[in-house]
Amino acid sequence: CHKKFSLVLDLDETLISFKLEPNDENKGTIRFRPYLDSFLQKVKEKYEIIVFTSGTQDYADPLEDAIEQEEKYFDARLYRQHTIACGKDIVKDISRIGRPLDKILIVENMPQNYRLQKENGIEIKPFYGEDINDKALEHLGNILKKIVNKFEDVRDGISEYKNEIKNKIGNCV
Repeated sequence: CHKKFSLVLDLDETLISFKLEPNDENKGTIRFRPYLDSFLQKVKEKYEIIVFTSGTQDYADPLEDAIEQEEKYFDARLYRQHTIACGKDIVKDISRIGRPLDKILIVENMPQNYRLQKENGIEIKPFYGEDINDKALEHLGNILKKIVNKFEDVRDGISEYKNEIKNKIGNCV
């Protein structure tokens, strides 16, 4: 079933935190952001979910597989080779995904990564694995549901809920 809206999610510091072991670059600790599963279940009802990381496929696939062990959430996976270089930044140009820009949102902890489509972006505060009381994904799920239920153009919804996004999801806590 084709969903009307697309949600592009960053991986590192947005959905998970991953720290390599100091003496073994093949091992590390993955921490899932609180409410990750319930968030993905909630948004999966209304959105096509695309995970888009600046990491390489070899790095990201095992982490994404760990998220999806029980249930398949991701409709597509994009990696570093799908980004473009803009000066010193690696940018995720969501116009290249082939979805109408009025129907696609990107959630990212680094706003420069979506700077080509700022009006489609939701900045989420970074998750480094320590804050077990982090509720950003719980709030984000509620806002994303409101956006699809109320707006034809997601950019209008992002604009409408800008203060709520900033206060509950962004760095202003």
